[in-house]
Amino acid sequence: MKVIAVVIFQLISLLAVGSSDTLKLLFIGDVMQHAAQLDAAFDGNGKRRDAASYSYTSYFQYLKPHFKKADIIAANMETTFGPAPFTGYPAFCSPSSLAQEAKESGINLFFASNNHSVDRGAAGLKGTIELYEQLGIPFTGIYRNSNEESANHPLILSKKNIKIAFLNYTYGTNGIAVPSPYIVKLLDSSTVRRDLAAARFAKPDFIIVSVHWGEEYKLSPSISQFNWESLFYANGADIVIGSHPHVPQDVVTYRDPNGDIEHITAYSLGNAISNMTAKDTRVGIMLEVCLVKTCFEQKELLQPKVHYIWTSRPAATGGYFTIVPMKEYLQAPSAFGINGEHELIERYYNTFEKR
Repeated sequence: MKVIAVVIFQLISLLAVGSSDTLKLLFIGDVMQHAAQLDAAFDGNGKRRDAASYSYTSYFQYLKPHFKKADIIAANMETTFGPAPFTGYPAFCSPSSLAQEAKESGINLFFASNNHSVDRGAAGLKGTIELYEQLGIPFTGIYRNSNEESANHPLILSKKNIKIAFLNYTYGTNGIAVPSPYIVKLLDSSTVRRDLAAARFAKPDFIIVSVHWGEEYKLSPSISQFNWESLFYANGADIVIGSHPHVPQDVVTYRDPNGDIEHITAYSLGNAISNMTAKDTRVGIMLEVCLVKTCFEQKELLQPKVHYIWTSRPAATGGYFTIVPMKEYLQAPSAFGINGEHELIERYYNTFEKR
């Protein structure tokens, strides 16, 4: 009887493993658009007010192999897509061709709530929402009105038999009032509790919160980040993905008494691409997270993988901005069109790998 029981248990285990669904997610940080990036993207022939005059084919070219292996690729779009003129900091407004290239490269989820969401007022919010809808890219964090917010936040996505609820918030909008009736999801404890209750009611397999928080240029999370993290997890979140500090902060896992991963927090992914020059702002994280669900409805978070990325700028590329996966570059520099940055990339990579 013991032999039969063992065989049955092994068959059940094999069935469970063979019937598991695994969903791979990739998260990249702040996709920004400073004036120098606009200048580099401009083709020099068309009109500066025409989005078609700007090319972003270089931005994600070296990340596409990673994107092709993932099911959901999410980016924090820290810009607006309002009408021309196109501008960089402090009031970001980018050509639609940037979002178009993000889609064509494989990015299929936009986080839109950040401190620059209202840089171009109602026109910027209107243009951004309309563009994302035209592209057919799911997005979260900004809405035309409270009715659309109620209907679409949390954002529910289902792939490979795994259902995920996404929520998105920002600490503020740089003191600019959100024009009525538009909605930008702001961090408010009552709102967060209500939204997470709505997320739980939808019965997803996992709840993921993308949050714009923390202190700029700080490599360590703030007390405020820890407090919000506790609130998210106390109300049902499984994963928290942070942005805004513009530098990478820690990625941590929390385990239950059995040793299984219960929560994952990326306090800050840093920049995906920008023209920032402050220390550590050229390094970012592309975070890989795998979600598992078995035929017995058991759910599991696998150990996340941190892929460090680097923004190379025109001086090193011959005229364009691009995102470089640092480990792969260091293994085969000749495969990348980057000049004069090997030592710099190696030094930064080693520094962050040892943290």
